Formats: sequence, structure tokens, C-alpha cells
Amino acid sequence: MNRPVKLALTCTPGGHYEQMLNLSDFYGDYRHFWITSRTTQTANPSGDAAVYYIQMAHFKKPWTYLLQFPEVFRIFLKERPTHILSTGSGRIVFVPYLLSVPFRVKFIHVDTFSHVQGFTKMARFLSRTKSPILTQWRSPQKERAIYIGPIFKKSPAPRRTADGTHVFVTAGTRSEPFPRLFEAVESLIRDGVIQGPVVAQVGGTAYRSALMETFDFRPPQAIDDLILNARYVITQESAGIVTKCLKFGTRFIVMPRDYAHGELPAKSDMNEDLHVRLEELGFTSVVRNVEEMRAAVGNLPRLAVGFDFDNTLAISTLRSLVGDGDAPPAGRQEP
Repeated sequence: MNRPVKLALTCTPGGHYEQMLNLSDFYGDYRHFWITSRTTQTANPSGDAAVYYIQMAHFKKPWTYLLQFPEVFRIFLKERPTHILSTGSGRIVFVPYLLSVPFRVKFIHVDTFSHVQGFTKMARFLSRTKSPILTQWRSPQKERAIYIGPIFKKSPAPRRTADGTHVFVTAGTRSEPFPRLFEAVESLIRDGVIQGPVVAQVGGTAYRSALMETFDFRPPQAIDDLILNARYVITQESAGIVTKCLKFGTRFIVMPRDYAHGELPAKSDMNEDLHVRLEELGFTSVVRNVEEMRAAVGNLPRLAVGFDFDNTLAISTLRSLVGDGDAPPAGRQEP
């Protein structure tokens, strides 16, 4: 007799965690618990599901995965999941996958919204296994995957302040410093290109300014309010921030991090192309220096708003994968 479904929700903080939250219409129908890493974003999850916090690992430090192993093993012994649902990177997800094999737990991976053309490292690894990989973008490079469309909920856009009250600048939740972003913004404030109050979330960057209000981290709702009421946003290539901008109808500029400037721990980290695709669709401008940022600020009125989100296909596909029905065939592309 089959055990009742119990889901382990595994993801890294930031945009991956934000994407998982958008699948609550699916996992809310089942018993579930979380495996993630503690940040201000993940410290106070909604609902009464158990949450287990583990330290994030990194492939450049392989021993960090060994440190995760006994923690996740104890979690599995206690919770006995039947399925693992992942939206995150291998920094949290790799060890739960490895343990899913001896525990005979079905592993389901939703590849991130931020990778359009290719797979993430975790999905590339899983493409060699029988675990289902779900993709949010159609791409000829993802033949092994099941297309489910964006997993973000369709919901009415919240009411924005008419013209916005400030410019919001954010380096996301990464620990690596990103002073180049804030130096470029400061330069444009001094030149009068960026006007009015500027609020900057500097994250792991030790940066303070007399020209901007700065802070390190704030809870998710406070960040949402800053995005919602901004005249525009200047951000790193963060799927979480970018998605909120698209949902709220807030125009935004993306300045990607660069490994050559010490803004990433490895060349392959943040190897995302969502911002490139959104620029092609007219939703953003991608900049790499202060002069490109200057031009992008002038181009803001011409950026598109109104990206359409609907996760009904994602929810129905996930239900079929954990229920009695057969999984959709790999590589299926919806019309």
C-alpha cells in the first residue's frame, strides 16, 4: 500500500525560494516541510509546516556537501518524505537528491525562471538521471525537460503609488560585494541623471553613501513595498527582484554581476540569461557600466510593462507527477 504523499520542498533563498512560494496551490494540498538556508527572507515562513535550515554548500568547497549530509539524513529519517520538489540550486538541493536514491523518494526539479536557453548546473546533472525536470521556458536545448510555463501565480497587480516615491537599487541576497553597482548609481546622482530619493539594499557590500539611504537586508514584505512604490528599480540579475518588478508593473534596469570584478565566487555562478530575454522582449535594459546605465535611465519610459503570469499548467503537471496519473512525456511543448 502506497504511503500518503509527503513533500520535501528544497530550495536556496532568494529567487528560488520566491518561485517555490508561488507553487503553494500545489504543495498546500499535501503534507510538506522545507529544507532551505536561513536568511531574513526564509526566517518566518507562512503556514505551520516544519522548516529545516542547513548551511549552503558550494562546488568549489566540496567538503561543505559532506557537512550537509548528516543533517539531511537526519531530516529524512524524521520526516520520511515520499517526494522531493526542488526549485533551487545544488548548493541546497544536491544532497537531498543523493539521499532520495537510497530512501526511494521521487525527485522533481523545476528549473529556474532565470535560465531561458540552457539548464542550470543542477538540471544538467539531473538530465543524466530519470528524475523529472520541469522548465519554465521553451528551448531546443531542453529536450530532456517537460515544459510547464512560468510558475508564478496569476494575480491582480497591487496598486502602485502614482509616480513612485523613490528609486530602489538592490544587490540581492548574495554575500559577495557588488560596489560597482552603487558607484555607478552614485555617479549618476551627482550628475543629476538619477533624481529624487534613492534607497539602496547593499546586501553583502560594505557600502555607505551620503547620497542614498542604504541598508543591508530587510524582510520580504519590506522589499516588496520598495519595489511596488519605486519610480524604477536598478538591480543585479535577480529572478526574484525582476519577477516582482514584472508583477507590479515597475520598470527596471539590470546590471549583471561580473566574475572578473570579484562579484561572483565562480565564472559559472549567476550564469543566467533571463535579463537578456526580457531585454529582447522590451521589458528591461541590460547595462554593464555607468555610461550604459545613463542611457538606460533615459530610455525608461519606453520599456514595456504587463508581463502575463499563469501557473495553471505548472500546478496540473505537478499534481500528475505525484498522483496516480502518468507523468507528461519528456520534451512535451505546449502550443
